[in-house]
Amino acid sequence: MKLSNFEIIKNSRIAMGLGLLIISLLAATLIAKEANRTVLVWATKGELAPGELITTNDITPVSALLPESANNYLSASAQIIGGVVLRQISAGDLIPAAAVSSSSDSLNSKLIPLTVELTDMPLGLGRGDVIDIYAIAKRDSKITTPELLAANVSVSQVLERSNSGVGSILVILDDTQILSTLQLLSDSRIIVVRSI
Repeated sequence: MKLSNFEIIKNSRIAMGLGLLIISLLAATLIAKEANRTVLVWATKGELAPGELITTNDITPVSALLPESANNYLSASAQIIGGVVLRQISAGDLIPAAAVSSSSDSLNSKLIPLTVELTDMPLGLGRGDVIDIYAIAKRDSKITTPELLAANVSVSQVLERSNSGVGSILVILDDTQILSTLQLLSDSRIIVVRSI
């Protein structure tokens, strides 16, 4: 049976249409697959401040689309529990690889407890906050004007506030800040100012 020219053209158009449909579906699938290259990386649950040791309560794995910058962030397969935070990381942020060190020797810092009047520290002060510590004169004090003892200090822990109107906080001080701070603690009133 001989096909007419019209039927040949009709059949070739159907075949071409089906071919283009299949090609477009394959291309769409490949593009969607390429665009959806998510990776599992660590993110913070709360604020992390310099000098803090990372615990399991501080981090959570999240899926993120990082096509070209995945190496800049810590993969969720990386073991960072016990690592030291090198710079401030906000709550919910992905953790940059350069913001955490696996060695506690990377920072020369110590945990120092401070007892502060409740009226001399911000309400809601918590772990991960960054503060400045000032000393103001008490009676017969060595200092005569307010003095900045330490700037950009990380709060490691806020201990229980007592009924006597004082609270205790653990702060992370650099080795160079410790002596100057301790020398003025005994005869000064400590004021804690939280950074915003």
